[in-house]
Amino acid sequence: MKLLPFILITLFTTMTYAVEAGHEEHDHEKSAQTAPQTIYYGKVLEIQGVMGYKYLKVDENGTQHWVAIANAPVTVGDKIGYDKRTIMHDFESKSLGKKFKEIIFASDVYLPQKVQKPKSMKDMLGLSSKDPHKGMGMGMSPEDDEKPAKPFVKKDVYTIEEVHMWRKSLEGQIITLEGTVFKVSHQIMKRDWVHLGDGTGIEKELTDDLVFTAASTDIKAGDKVIAKGKVVVNKDFGYGYFYKVLIQDATFEVK
Repeated sequence: MKLLPFILITLFTTMTYAVEAGHEEHDHEKSAQTAPQTIYYGKVLEIQGVMGYKYLKVDENGTQHWVAIANAPVTVGDKIGYDKRTIMHDFESKSLGKKFKEIIFASDVYLPQKVQKPKSMKDMLGLSSKDPHKGMGMGMSPEDDEKPAKPFVKKDVYTIEEVHMWRKSLEGQIITLEGTVFKVSHQIMKRDWVHLGDGTGIEKELTDDLVFTAASTDIKAGDKVIAKGKVVVNKDFGYGYFYKVLIQDATFEVK
């Protein structure tokens, strides 16, 4: 595939540190080193995806590194550019079951601009046999034939697991939940992103965590809150940020 001039995607450090929706261990965060802002280039040898992020094994002039970036359209064989401002040592990914001796968390990432083939109407409507979200951390395509494990019941307060299970029945409704804040990322795409959990759901199935977006909020990780907002289903923000369900226009009351 012919490569055109590189395009720059600036990825926010705050999102990078939100790796795997707050479920990663950051015990070694103090060991991070900050390097000068120089762009390095390497060829992608391997890709491992985890909930909206990609860990890339790259070859940089004969030396191999692991580089973590927010999810973006990159494939094995691509030549990419990245900064090394933040380097973590002994970083453990629980979701991958792997410990990285050294990993670069890149904020500025240059990707090759590729020739785009014209899309057919079938592709544009998402009716092709190929899953457009396959392999993305957050990117699980809608499953029209998926049935909830339990019949829908209207409630005053829902659990995180119930919102995932009954998302189609709740679509467009304003609902209330109670839980604990896992992670807050401020002003990403002009929104605050809040990850909430309440002890329900299954981590491996990604149903133990629910994302809320708000114009702004002053809550912090560890706060126990009552949250309200509108249920949105199958939301695609682009660059692999696809959510089966999330809560928009959220408000929070600290308990």
